[in-house]
Amino acid sequence: MGGDLVLGLGALRRRKRLLEQEKSLAGWALVLAGTGIGLMVLHAEMLWFGGCSGVCCTALLVAVVARKLEFNKAEKHVHNFMMDIQYTKEMKESAARVLQEAWMFYKHTRRKESHAARRHQRKLLAAINAFRQVRLKHRKLREQVNSMVDISKMHMILYDLQQNLSSSHRALEKQIDTLAGKLDALTELLSTALGPRQLPEPSQQSK
Repeated sequence: MGGDLVLGLGALRRRKRLLEQEKSLAGWALVLAGTGIGLMVLHAEMLWFGGCSGVCCTALLVAVVARKLEFNKAEKHVHNFMMDIQYTKEMKESAARVLQEAWMFYKHTRRKESHAARRHQRKLLAAINAFRQVRLKHRKLREQVNSMVDISKMHMILYDLQQNLSSSHRALEKQIDTLAGKLDALTELLSTALGPRQLPEPSQQSK
């Protein structure tokens, strides 16, 4: 009898522990589903509804933020202009640092100061690496600006071509209408000139 009671208490404790774990998992699932992170397969329609609403709200928020952060054409040109100035300044500073470290390395090498020469050699290599990185960024920015300019030129060329085609089409329609009018007038003239002639009278035929 005592053994059965102990077994029953143990089963109740295990069941209570499982219920608590299930409640905690349900709470985490509701939180994750409400934020749109994910859904857990539980027998609750509220979780599914919350997950769908969370996913929709997150997607809408991301779309709105991306639209607000996106530059228009004028802002892109201004941003590229400012970045060009900044990269040019950084390139000049990096080049000056390279020359400075090269001179210091040369000076300490001539004085046979190995410790200072190695230190300035490391600084020289770091300055050269920084100069290469800045030059690469500046080159990418130039390529981006050139691509934007090429796209703008292409749009202008296509617009001019469309305008020329539309004007040529209108002029061709006018010429066709003029030719059609002239053909109608010529047809009427020929029909009047080649109309049925009056037949001679019978007395004149007998003579």
